[in-house]
Amino acid sequence: MNHDAHTLREFDAALTSLNTHLLQMAYKAQSALDLAVAGLLQQDEDSANQAIADDEELDELEMAVDREGMHLLAFFSPVASDLRVVLASIRLSAIYERMGDESVTIAKRANKLNKRPRLREAGLVEPVYRELAEQFRAVNKAVSSWDAPALASLAPGLASLAEKTGTLTETFARLPEHYRDNLASVADLIFIGRSLERVAEGLQKVAAEALYGVGPRQS
Repeated sequence: MNHDAHTLREFDAALTSLNTHLLQMAYKAQSALDLAVAGLLQQDEDSANQAIADDEELDELEMAVDREGMHLLAFFSPVASDLRVVLASIRLSAIYERMGDESVTIAKRANKLNKRPRLREAGLVEPVYRELAEQFRAVNKAVSSWDAPALASLAPGLASLAEKTGTLTETFARLPEHYRDNLASVADLIFIGRSLERVAEGLQKVAAEALYGVGPRQS
């Protein structure tokens, strides 16, 4: 048996498994956001609870990516181009996991909000979320193929989105003077706004980290 060929097959299989788990994380994090916001906008407790329950799978996938990435680094000494992909994948998994945590926060706050009188300003989340969800899909699509031009082209839209989520949080932060009898709900909206900000910032980090993974091969 050709030892080098055997080692190469093992490396390719390990790298494929790493990439598969990373993409599962990407789309699971995207789904978690969709479910959490459905809990808020549609007052759908089942969706919110599903987002919370799915976080365990995200945690498990992050551990799988970390374990497989470290295995690749320790046993195969990948060349520079593959090394960048492995390192980027490990860091991307941590970013996706944190974005999943923010979706859990949104879901939990939504469940609390839905048990109190509705604040009409909760509807302000919808247009921001729709843009966020669109950008999330675009980022994940680019990451799935390590598409450098697509990743680079997303940067301006992601920066604009981060500003919009920040503005949304600022809007919620000004609400206490109007809802002194329902400050708990205002606080929930502020936390939701901050979590949406962090998801938007996470997408910026994902795009930048994936571009690092692509490296000079496609630049």
